[in-house]
Amino acid sequence: MLNYAVCEIGGKQYKLVPGKPVELTLKNGELNSVKTLFLVEDGKVKLGKPYLKENTKLKILEQVKGEKIRISKFHAKANYRRVRGFRSKITKVVLEA
Repeated sequence: MLNYAVCEIGGKQYKLVPGKPVELTLKNGELNSVKTLFLVEDGKVKLGKPYLKENTKLKILEQVKGEKIRISKFHAKANYRRVRGFRSKITKVVLEA
């Protein structure tokens, strides 16, 4: 039985536990490039150098938008003010055992 795995997704490392959802901020197509660094099965450790050949399968639960961030530009004494918003896309995934 798989205890947990450490995977590199989109340049960041995440500890994935089967059945526990994880929120990722992804760009387009980054979920296709999941690289496994470290794997623990029944207390036995498999360590990649730098990656393991085994692929981990992730199941996408939902894709939502994150909290809104306000971005403002301002120039003093020039009557210049701009406010813009941004919401990152969050993907919730779970590791399949």
